[in-house]
Amino acid sequence: MGTKIEHGAQRVAPNAKTPDGSDRFDYADAFEIRPPAGDERTAEDWLRFGLEDAPLPLRWTILVAHRFVLGFDLAPRSAPGNIMGWRIVTSVPELTHLQANSPLLRGDLVAQRDDPGQVTLSTYISFRRPRPAQLVWTVVGPLHRRIAPYLLERAAAAGVR
Repeated sequence: MGTKIEHGAQRVAPNAKTPDGSDRFDYADAFEIRPPAGDERTAEDWLRFGLEDAPLPLRWTILVAHRFVLGFDLAPRSAPGNIMGWRIVTSVPELTHLQANSPLLRGDLVAQRDDPGQVTLSTYISFRRPRPAQLVWTVVGPLHRRIAPYLLERAAAAGVR
């Protein structure tokens, strides 16, 4: 059974740079949550739970949006070195950086666990073809801003494994 979380995910200011040092992106957001006491899951654990253990209809919605709407070239889910098809760029206990590319844009998802009392999920989007990418993100962005905090809250509610 899950653990009740005190507060839901809150939108916070994203870092000015991605973990690879890039400050060239067209969209960024971040959501933060306080995990339950005793939760020692790594940043990668949080991303895996949020994306790969989402309820099946939501997981399929995310996959369809990523692959067919945003056009990301995702690896097969079973392929090593990825989370739900996103390539793992960096994974250390306190930070996991995922990346996916499409002809329209590049996406970077970053989970951070620098402080045991918080988990932050940041998203960075870089437009490769600005006009069509911006149009697509205008549709997908609002869905992302509802789903990302929900996935964090769901992961927090799962509690300590």
